[in-house]
Amino acid sequence: MRSYDVVIVGGGPAGRTIVHTLHEHHAGLSIAVIKDEAINVNRCAVPYGINAEDPIEKFQIPNKLVSDFGAELIVESVERLDPKGKTVTLASGETIGYDKLVLATGARPFVPPIEGIESENITFVRSLADLERLRQLAAKSREVVILGGGYIGVEVAVVLKDMGLSVSLVEMQPTILGGTAEPELTEVLLAAMMEHGIHLHTERRVVKFLDNGAVELNNGSEVPGDFVVVAAGVRPDISLAEAAGLNVSKHGVVVDDHMRSVSHPDIYACGDCAQGISFFTGLPVPSEFGTNAVFMGRVVAANIMGQDRSFPGVINACVSAVFDWSFGTAGLTEAAAIAAGQDVVCGFSQVLDRYPMMHDVSDVHTKLVFARGNGRLLGGSVVRKGLGTALAVDFISFACQMRATIDDLLAFQYATHPELAAKPSDDAFLFAAKDADRKRRQE
Repeated sequence: MRSYDVVIVGGGPAGRTIVHTLHEHHAGLSIAVIKDEAINVNRCAVPYGINAEDPIEKFQIPNKLVSDFGAELIVESVERLDPKGKTVTLASGETIGYDKLVLATGARPFVPPIEGIESENITFVRSLADLERLRQLAAKSREVVILGGGYIGVEVAVVLKDMGLSVSLVEMQPTILGGTAEPELTEVLLAAMMEHGIHLHTERRVVKFLDNGAVELNNGSEVPGDFVVVAAGVRPDISLAEAAGLNVSKHGVVVDDHMRSVSHPDIYACGDCAQGISFFTGLPVPSEFGTNAVFMGRVVAANIMGQDRSFPGVINACVSAVFDWSFGTAGLTEAAAIAAGQDVVCGFSQVLDRYPMMHDVSDVHTKLVFARGNGRLLGGSVVRKGLGTALAVDFISFACQMRATIDDLLAFQYATHPELAAKPSDDAFLFAAKDADRKRRQE
């Protein structure tokens, strides 16, 4: 029987991060990575690979990112885990032993229980096979229906519209991006989508997928399409863990702050398959972002090497784009904070992205969410023209991680330049903090 010091099940960013970290620190451990996809795709980039102008190989993750860093790569499905015997059994029947096991099995697309879901005109947005199918369907179609108004659904809608298709998007919630963006800021994005001709059907449910690629909605209307893209979210892939008797929840494998399974100390879980804990509330939250997988993977690797590292909880910093606009959020939205029992005060700002006398000046919209009592920053969102939102969201994330307060933001020092930033008095975060401070004092 083959046996390794570390066996990692899953070939995504969490598993690769562990391999790279152990290699970087010369840990001297034998490592096997077992994955069931011959070639992985960069899942976040799938929407941007639909346009076949770029070769599909550009969106693939080379296997050498595992095999060139001291790990043996095994491309096969794992059928069973035996935590007591410390083995995994492959689909071929081979049994492999381990000292430490890492579950990095990721997530699977949610398949809604809707009549007609098995139609050949329906595809998801997750794997390399999905990307190949999306390319084929987009190339021969004139119109498409997208189910789901989250990040992936919106990104696919924009890409397909830019490719010349007629695009309809169906979302059950009152607005798009409802789980990760502030409603005051999504109005700008909704307007941009409608201006570009995307047909939005909010507060509507698909009740039937039709054979011709159209869908039927719960109000009886039919939305035409040649094919349907289902982007209704993902669910943690916990089937192996659950069958092995590990403690799991709807958010994933239940782990401690060292990313160890609470059921077995020699089994770790990280990435989409692990239950994320909010940095702010200590409660389980969805955490299906590649960056979270990387952060968790680093913690797992450190603990495998005996460094006693804790994961502080997820902040869920995320960004995306809609045509000319970029947007993003870090931490809790106002609704999420209130749902978690927080008494909050919010600050808004709308400032120019550069000095007013410069050409092509546009607005930056910012909302920050603070705890009313101690003024601690709980989260924030930004929408602006161009591609500068990621740096702003990173700042919000770091400020949250450092437990910054209203007073800290009122005093922080920033740069300014006529072409690159707002004029000296008009920093977006400063103005949003001032707005929140004023409201807190008035109330």
